[in-house]
Amino acid sequence: MIDPLISLDEATTRYVDILRSDDPNITVLRRFDDAKDLRSEGDYTVIEPRELKTENGWGGVTEMRDGRAWNRAIPHAENNIQSAYNWAAHYGLDPEEARARDLDAQAAISLDADLYVTDNAFALHGMRMRSACTVADAFAVLGLHQRLRSRILVGTTHARFISTWMAEHVQAIGMLPSVSAQFADDDDAPRPSDEALALLRAMLVRVKRALASRDRLLVSSLHPDGILGFEGPDELVERTVVSLQGLFDAAARALNSELREPFPLTRVSFAQKDFRAALPDPVRALLEQRENRTLRELISTLRNTIHNEPFGRAAFEKSGEVEALATLEGEPATRFRALAKQSGQTHRWTLFEDAPSIPGRELEVVLRPVPLVDDLVVLSGQLANALIAAAPWATRAFQPSTSPDNWSTYPPYADAVRRGYGLGR
Repeated sequence: MIDPLISLDEATTRYVDILRSDDPNITVLRRFDDAKDLRSEGDYTVIEPRELKTENGWGGVTEMRDGRAWNRAIPHAENNIQSAYNWAAHYGLDPEEARARDLDAQAAISLDADLYVTDNAFALHGMRMRSACTVADAFAVLGLHQRLRSRILVGTTHARFISTWMAEHVQAIGMLPSVSAQFADDDDAPRPSDEALALLRAMLVRVKRALASRDRLLVSSLHPDGILGFEGPDELVERTVVSLQGLFDAAARALNSELREPFPLTRVSFAQKDFRAALPDPVRALLEQRENRTLRELISTLRNTIHNEPFGRAAFEKSGEVEALATLEGEPATRFRALAKQSGQTHRWTLFEDAPSIPGRELEVVLRPVPLVDDLVVLSGQLANALIAAAPWATRAFQPSTSPDNWSTYPPYADAVRRGYGLGR
């Protein structure tokens, strides 16, 4: 349900209209002022308490569903509107705005809307509404829903659907444009060697695998009891960082393949000081930046759990919400804590207060898998792309397609896919 008072940009409005008309698996609720204008599935109108003239101050909503109009109550509407005013003032929000917009928020509850897309600060505060979310968050949820069905709407001027593997490919290209550009047909720029191209292709594959693991992590976090048969968050964090480590391994080998005197593969690693010293100056400078060193050490620390004490699993329940967690012990936990502090992300990536307790095990670090994985995927993609862009032999520039027939680099499709992943939002 779209808050009728929210302001959407033109591209978002077009996408929502096409979503409403062409995706039968998603119902977009649309408000009208007069019940006579209700014609399509999801059309609705709100009836204010003063119109109903009931003694208990209830409101109502009329919705078009299954070809006919249905009436639903909005219980205690007047009391809830006044409550919104009082609570908004208590939390330092705008009480007048909260009061003016609360009836629409209550209508979303009565209509059982899974998502209430709004910029209403009081609704987003979460006092009463679990479904309230920003436009960016709503697109991320819709994107996950579409990828699970392998039917992603990407058209913004006409409806077109792509499958999940295509969306992963589009997103990987969007995250690694300098890598993708080296495959372009450009007779004016030298072409990297076949070996380098094969390794650049492997970088794209590793990003796609990390994206697939992230999707499974998101679903696993929504259903922490594992009812869908997906792996737990601990396994999916591990799987994601293995893919990201593979991304950097492939990047290192691609760079090595273009050296005048390539290193033996057993010594090709960004962790090897002599190998870094042999790389072109712009590449080496990127690797030596503190934030990039920290990122590579983070991924290495998490990846090395497959050789040592594995991740554990836990959950944290607060205010009726359950957050699926992972745990680290021993030396990896000590290293991770230090690296998270260096990154300034300790409170985003870890949970210390009210940490869950498992008898017989001392949990040194409790990880929040979703924000951790989101940040690692974004930062790894940025660094890997920058490393290839800095290589002297990577001279081909990324050229977006001007036709939807070339769907993998067509900007409107890429934008729809990017918003559907919601990375970096």
